[in-house]
Amino acid sequence: MRKWVFGIDGGGTSSRLRIESLEGELLYRGSAGGTNLTSSPREVVKATIASLFEEAYASGPEVERGACLAGFAGSAGVDKDSSRAPFAALVKEAAGLDCPVAAGNDAEVALVGALGATEGLLLIAGTGSIAYGRLRDGTNVRAGGWGHILGDEGSAYWIALSAVCRSIRSSEGRDLPSALPAEALKFFGVEELLDLIPVFYGRRLDKAEVARFARKVGEARDRGDELALDIFAGAAKELAGLAASVDRRLGGRLADRRLALRGGLLENDPVIRASLGRALDRIDPGITIVAAAADAATGACALARSLVQS
Repeated sequence: MRKWVFGIDGGGTSSRLRIESLEGELLYRGSAGGTNLTSSPREVVKATIASLFEEAYASGPEVERGACLAGFAGSAGVDKDSSRAPFAALVKEAAGLDCPVAAGNDAEVALVGALGATEGLLLIAGTGSIAYGRLRDGTNVRAGGWGHILGDEGSAYWIALSAVCRSIRSSEGRDLPSALPAEALKFFGVEELLDLIPVFYGRRLDKAEVARFARKVGEARDRGDELALDIFAGAAKELAGLAASVDRRLGGRLADRRLALRGGLLENDPVIRASLGRALDRIDPGITIVAAAADAATGACALARSLVQS
C-alpha cells in the first residue's frame, strides 16, 4: 500500500484536491465547487469535500483511503486561528480519514506553493487583493483580503471602480482630463454618465463584471491617458503597502524576504509589476520579487508533508 498526503486549495467558487506520494510524486488531482464557509452552508461545503475524495478513491489503486498519512486544507474563509481546527475536522469527517489534518487560509497554501518554501511573502491581486507573510514556525500575518466593499485596494476591482468614479469627476472638471468617461459609457452600455446611477445602484453588478473594466483602463494607460496612468500608479502604491505591511509586522523575523506574485492583474500586466517593484523599493527596500514556482494545491501538499515529518 503506497502512502500519500493531500492538499486542498479551496476558494469561494472552486476547489482543487492534490494527492502526492511522500516523495512529491503526483498521484491524483481533481476539482469541485467552493469551500468557503462564510459564503456556503456547512453541509454544502462538506458535500463538496466528500465528492473530491470520493472521486479520488475511485480513481484507482494509487489512492487507498487507509494509506493517507496527513493532509492540509487551505480555504477562503479560514481567516481566524479559531477557525483552523474546526475546518480541519470537517475535512477529516467529509473525507472519512483518520490521520493528522491541518487547515489554514488559501493564501497560506498559495504562498508555500509559489515560493517552494514555508517562509516568505505573497501578494495576490486579481479581482481582489491580499498580502500574506509566513515564518517557518507557522507564524503568519495578512493585510487586505477584506473584499470589494471594505478593501481590495490596488486590485482590478479597485482600479475599475476608481476609474468610474474619477471619470465622473473628470467630466465635471474636478479631476485629470481623460478619455475614460467615454470608455465607461461604452463598457457599461449607457449613453451618458448619469445612466451609470441605475447601473451601479439598481442592477446589483457582480464585482467580477466591474473588475473587467480594469482592462480598458489599462489600455487607456498604455495610450498615455493621464487619469489612467494616475490610477495605476495609485494601485501599485496600494499593493506595495499591503506587502510592506506584512513584512514589517513580522518584526524583522523574516529571513527569506522573497515576494511571490499571484493573481490575474499582477501575472498579466508587466507595467504594474514594474511599478510595484519601484514602489516597494521606496517604502520597504530589500524585498525581492520572484516568479511563482507552483500552485496552491502543491503548497498544501508540502505543508501536509511537514506534518508527517514533525
